[in-house]
Amino acid sequence: MKDRYVIEYDKHTQKDFEDVWNIEKEYLEPSTISSVNQVMEWDKKNNDIHIFVRDTKSDKIVGEITLLPLSKEQFENFMSNKIEDTELNAQNLLSYDIGHSYYLLFSAIAIEKMYRDDKLVLSYLLNGLNTKINDLLRRNIRFENMCAEGQTRDGQKFIKSFLNLKEKNITKEGYKLYSFDNIEEFNEWIYKFPKYIEKYNANLK
Repeated sequence: MKDRYVIEYDKHTQKDFEDVWNIEKEYLEPSTISSVNQVMEWDKKNNDIHIFVRDTKSDKIVGEITLLPLSKEQFENFMSNKIEDTELNAQNLLSYDIGHSYYLLFSAIAIEKMYRDDKLVLSYLLNGLNTKINDLLRRNIRFENMCAEGQTRDGQKFIKSFLNLKEKNITKEGYKLYSFDNIEEFNEWIYKFPKYIEKYNANLK
């Protein structure tokens, strides 16, 4: 029997990105959301940054995660509230090169509101996140740290519960910025993250 939900990492269409924009609009101020055209440019530059969950019954994207690679300078500027993810474009967004090191920006996670009570959607996103990061590591792409911005209470809860990031700064809009202290904490999280997924999945039964 075909699964209702599927994870998609690439070959996204404009309709997919429009679905994602509409999902994020349910939670965030539109001015803080990257436009469909901008995100499509990101995807052309680096097709390893999006994790989508599709509902095969409705044939639409119902959940998404966006992971953006940053340079050390971009990471420091983000954490000091000098740049936002919406300022990244096709020119300054990094591509992944084998053997190089990057900083990860957990740019977004969102689930369409009518699917929020279906815990299987988040389960697919968590598994997709774990698979994507480990796939990059197997390709000899390394990470020094990870950061995120929590604009909503649900986002902040996710960052602390599933990512184990520490609050480091507050933006001028009052949003919280998070990161690890060092690469050792990032590596520890990578090791523990599958256990968090198993614990969450146990509650689905």
